[in-house]
Amino acid sequence: MYKKYLTNEQFNFQINRFLEPYYTDDNVQQTIKENAEKLVNEESWYRVWNQLGLKTEKKGRNDLAAAYYQLADFFLAEEGIRKEQTYAAFQRTFYTSIAQVQIKFETVPYAGMLLPIARFSHPGATKTLIFHGGFDSYLEEIIRLTLTSGLLQLKDYNIILFEGPGQGRVLKDGFPMTHAWEKPIKAILDYYQIDAAVLLGMSLGGYLAVRAAAFEPRIKKVIAFDVYYSMLDSFTMKLSPQARTALTKIANPAIASKIDAALTEAAKSNIDLAFKIRKGNEVMQTHNASELIKAAQQYTLKGCEKKVTQDVLLLAGNQDLYVPTSTIALVAKKLVNAKSVTQFLFTEKSGGERHCQVGNKQIAFEKIISFLEK
Repeated sequence: MYKKYLTNEQFNFQINRFLEPYYTDDNVQQTIKENAEKLVNEESWYRVWNQLGLKTEKKGRNDLAAAYYQLADFFLAEEGIRKEQTYAAFQRTFYTSIAQVQIKFETVPYAGMLLPIARFSHPGATKTLIFHGGFDSYLEEIIRLTLTSGLLQLKDYNIILFEGPGQGRVLKDGFPMTHAWEKPIKAILDYYQIDAAVLLGMSLGGYLAVRAAAFEPRIKKVIAFDVYYSMLDSFTMKLSPQARTALTKIANPAIASKIDAALTEAAKSNIDLAFKIRKGNEVMQTHNASELIKAAQQYTLKGCEKKVTQDVLLLAGNQDLYVPTSTIALVAKKLVNAKSVTQFLFTEKSGGERHCQVGNKQIAFEKIISFLEK
């Protein structure tokens, strides 16, 4: 179950996110405990995890070293030698730690870019599952989940994992995210000549997947892991009503300037806010908070909910760091033309109460696998 290592909510969440597989490893838990008090800002965060990655890699524990390197990498800006080094170290140790024989690595051309693909195939499989991440995930994260979650036991499914615009390698190649996720999905379906597929989106991918399903009829089932209605919720859910009202007037240049100044000042003492603004600007290729907010306003299901006609699975936790608890009921209510809507709101009692059920992700995959088997 989800652990409290630190009072800093963002730091604590990321430790749980990447080190959840080591909850029962006493040595790892002791290492976290010994180093937690050193994690006071983004610089110390990088130093601590990078040093642990180096030490652990030397010991031959590449799986654990990869997790430490990904933690070190997490808050680094895309530009800079340290980002290149930690990303390379993460990939090196990650791929050394897994059996790659069952994975076929490919690329799919789309709009002047190449989408990285990791494909798992089963002889005689008649169905296809397409799985992608969201705001800050790498392909390797969903590869690890595919290998450990039980998805590969579904022998009737071939599984395609990919990084799209604004994600992982594609972002590093200079391509921002698009809210019109049906376009890269179409490119993948066309490339592999797939007539019917299930689409699984993780984190912000929960919005992207449902949005794609609204415009791509070859998607027959869609899974929001976790559910999103609007990306802007992640930036505004902890703001005062007055601040949220101000954001509705952001098209006014004078108000936009005031918002930039206020958020810049607030981010100096708020690691979570600073990360969201910086990472958002990188993902969207915007330059300040007001530009980011304007871009994020496009990432909403508003206006396309009635176009979703598929079977839909919505997952959510009631202590989500990025998504209001009310979102799952809202989205379920809005999908009036869906063939079916299945929803699960996880709590501390059941486990899985955090974003993407971090702390007990297997409880989410039990629901996902059950949905896929229907």
